[in-house]
Amino acid sequence: MGYSIITINREFESRGNEIAQEVARRLNIPYADKFLIEEAAQKSGISVERILATDELLASRFEYSQAQAANFYGSAESPLPTNEQVASVQFDLIREMAARGPCVIVGRCANYLLRDRTDVLDVFVHAGRDYRVRRAMESFDLSERAAVRLLKRTDKARKAYYKNYTGTDWNDPNAYHLVVNTDKLDFDLCVELILRAYQG
Repeated sequence: MGYSIITINREFESRGNEIAQEVARRLNIPYADKFLIEEAAQKSGISVERILATDELLASRFEYSQAQAANFYGSAESPLPTNEQVASVQFDLIREMAARGPCVIVGRCANYLLRDRTDVLDVFVHAGRDYRVRRAMESFDLSERAAVRLLKRTDKARKAYYKNYTGTDWNDPNAYHLVVNTDKLDFDLCVELILRAYQG
């Protein structure tokens, strides 16, 4: 089977973004991650900073209550909470990008959004906790304790975001064609495995 789109979901500090970038570079096809933030900002009128703060996060209870109150009292404009607006715009961008041709798309439920297509290779990038904690400590200059908290918080947020929009589990291996473990396999081998799967 031939593939044209690659979606990559990743655990925090598993090197999933780096792998996605390298796969896209070697295939010479577009890579969508930062693009989904900048383009979403342009289309929604929400600042890049605000989108970065809400990217792959659920709307807060306060945002939901404000939107529900506006709807209840019948305002002419009842906007979605900001997080919901961002997700909606990004989901549309993912579909548009996939319709244009080959690309690598990171996160944001892309594998679920494109699930009806037969030309999408879905990949999950995983790594052991200790490996990811060490990387977080180095990347963000954190103590071990702070790195563990950041790891738990980020993975929990991504999992909740995915569950909210898809009703399924983000890290269920059955949802993917390929799962690679970056603390067991060399970076270049992980990239090569994805390339081989993509090329059939």
